Amino acid sequence: MAKKKILVVEDDEAIRQGIVDALEYQGFETMEAASGDDGLDMAIKFDYDLMLLDLVLPKRGGFEILEEVRGMRPATPVIILTARGEEDDRIRGLKLGADD
Repeated sequence: MAKKKILVVEDDEAIRQGIVDALEYQGFETMEAASGDDGLDMAIKFDYDLMLLDLVLPKRGGFEILEEVRGMRPATPVIILTARGEEDDRIRGLKLGADD
């Protein structure tokens, strides 16, 4: 059985590495991007089963990535992981198509 693949888009290296390590320990295959531009590029070019997306990224923000991905891959699950906890951000993310 093929491993499920998760795309992790997070600019903080320590956080990204912690997420990747935990996912790989649980048997997932991972891909990772440290900037919004790289994250969007990978989200469009590669196949994956889930995207974990930070909102605050260099070069291109998470909401912009989410909008682009939803236009091209409406069924791909996206979970936002961010330090931003404002209710407006949660509502905006869900309206743009985030799954959680």
